[in-house]
Amino acid sequence: MSLHLVASAANEAAEAGLNLLDRRAVTESQMREYLAEKGFTSEAVEEAVTLFGARGWLDDHDYATELVRQRAGKAGLSRAKLRADMEKRGLETGTVEAALRALDEESPDWETANARALLAGKLASARRGLDIGSREGRAKLQAKLWRYLASRGFDSGLVGTLVRETMEELESKN
Repeated sequence: MSLHLVASAANEAAEAGLNLLDRRAVTESQMREYLAEKGFTSEAVEEAVTLFGARGWLDDHDYATELVRQRAGKAGLSRAKLRADMEKRGLETGTVEAALRALDEESPDWETANARALLAGKLASARRGLDIGSREGRAKLQAKLWRYLASRGFDSGLVGTLVRETMEELESKN
């Protein structure tokens, strides 16, 4: 199969798109944006994107599935942050949700593990200067930990559970 398309502009757009695909995987949206920034007409861009899709070189579903697999193990990455990152890349909501469901089936505790790793790393610095033997110190620590996880996009139910477990662990050691 050749890359020859109907319009020479579309052929040039396809060549530019291939150069991008040689460097990294992209979404359809990212490819459209890249080619538009290169000055190609919308018709040339659509023809090139259609060609790439037909050949399996652009597949948002595969891209999203691979992205969540790669990024899910990153300590501190929440479902909300991962979702936002994928949507920022131009992936449709349905594609994002399907990739997250596949990740949940493959590794059901990935988000909890990420939150636990993040919390473990923060605990020592959050405790610094607080008297956790006092009720006020424990309350301050609990609030700090809760804010820390919540600000990183973790669900409030998960945050509450992990902070409560951490506080119970600390109290049992004292």
